[in-house]
Order: sequence, then C-alpha cells, then structure tokens
Amino acid sequence: MNKEKLVVRDKLWLFASRPHDDDPYFVGAEGITSMWSRITPTEGAHMLGVNNIIMVCSDGIPVPFSKDAYGYMESFCNMKNVMWSVTGSAGFRNGNEEEYICHLSEKYPNVIGAFYDDFTCRQEDPNGEKHGEEYLTGFLRESRKRLDKAHKKIEMWTTCYVAQLERYSKEMFEPIDGITVWSMDINDAMKLDENLSQYEKRLPGKKIMLGIYMFDYQTKKAIPTHLLKTQCDTGLKWLKEGRIEGIVFLTNCVMGIGLESEYFLRQWIKDVGDQEL
Repeated sequence: MNKEKLVVRDKLWLFASRPHDDDPYFVGAEGITSMWSRITPTEGAHMLGVNNIIMVCSDGIPVPFSKDAYGYMESFCNMKNVMWSVTGSAGFRNGNEEEYICHLSEKYPNVIGAFYDDFTCRQEDPNGEKHGEEYLTGFLRESRKRLDKAHKKIEMWTTCYVAQLERYSKEMFEPIDGITVWSMDINDAMKLDENLSQYEKRLPGKKIMLGIYMFDYQTKKAIPTHLLKTQCDTGLKWLKEGRIEGIVFLTNCVMGIGLESEYFLRQWIKDVGDQEL
C-alpha cells in the first residue's frame, strides 16, 4: 500500500471565528478597500487554500450544541482537521465546550482537537474571585478529564504569546499537547528563532505551531509584506526540518478587505503548498 504523500498544505491552518468579528478594527485603517469583512471561516480557508481550521468562539458564539454551531461544522465537511475552542477570545466560555467537542468528534471524524485561546485571561472563578496560576492549572486539568470522555484522543492546543513566556510555570502546561506561538508586536516577530528557542527550552516535548498575523491590530495596517515573507519562509524551513508541526494564519475576519498581506499569503501558499514534506 502506498503511503499518502504529505505536503506543506496539510500542515497549514486558519485561525477562524465568526465573520465580522474584527470589523471594529477597520475604522480608520489604512490600505483597505472595504469597511468590513464578510468572509466566513470556510471561505477564508478556501481563499487561502488551506485544509485545517481552528474554530474560535467569540463572546461564546457560536453556542455549543446550537444550530448555529452545527452549521459551522457542516461547512467544514472538506477540512482535513478541525479544532474547536474550549475558551474563546479573552478566555470567554459557556461552560459545556468540552462536552460539545466530545460529541463533535464522534459525529464529525475530522474534529481532532480542543483549542484554548487566551485561557490565561480566566484568572477568576464563576463567583468573580480572582486567582492566579493555581486556578488556571486546575482548570486545564479538569478540562483534560472532561475531554478524556471522548471516544478518541482529543489533543489540547493553546495560544501562547511571546511576551507571556516567563509568567507561568511549565507545570501549568502539563495537560497541553501543543502550543501556537504568536508575536503580537512586530518587533518580536523579527526575532523568530530566538522566540521559538525559548519555548522549546521552557516547554520541552510540546508540539509547536507558528502563528502568523495578516493584520497588525496595534497600527491598524496590513503586516508589511517583507515581514510576512520572512515569517512564512522561516515557518516553511522549520516545517521541513520537523521543528514545528504547522503554521497558523490569523484570520478570516481580516480577509476580503483588500489587504496586501492577504494577496501575498494567497500566492505564497499557492507556490509552496504542494511541496512534499
């Protein structure tokens, strides 16, 4: 039996959420041709030419077990792999995400993981009392137990920002299978190897994916093409070396508004996507 050929495209992911999620950032933004983005997660993946999606709920939407949530999953029918968020932007959650992901993994075989976006924002309990790392550690361990009820292994992946690296112990990340490393500051993005090395030393044995932005939320501009190229080419090199598991691009919510970074990224993926790994 011939082994299935693995290509770069198989390791590329779209970090996605509901359309219009980032529209407020476009007020006064430079270099755009539309006031808002209409692009859905599936449309964004198709436009880029990637086969994997991380669906991140925003303000708890889409609500687990809702028709809205199932509608998104139905639209992911041709995705190779899907992760669904346990915590969404700013760490928000409804509370039954683990149960929903277990259910999804049985109904939709391409659901392979749970994603924890901004989970470090969850430093207070349901009563509003503030806690620290101990509370977060307990949350992740309890979440792991809930996911273990699934009929198959569900991987746990999380957002990690370079600036937060020294803030938390490696013990807190023990239940986590993989991390996505993001440099929100453009200056940090110029120190890719240095930043990744810190994570490799801090969290040895964890799978890592490189996160890449198309839009700079601080300056309200597209990520400069030369900087985007540097990140993409470096990520490709690391993929081929086996140093990282994949590359994640953010996000469908900044697509379809005329960003030069999106045009570059579409062409870059078209050029390298079918290279064999």
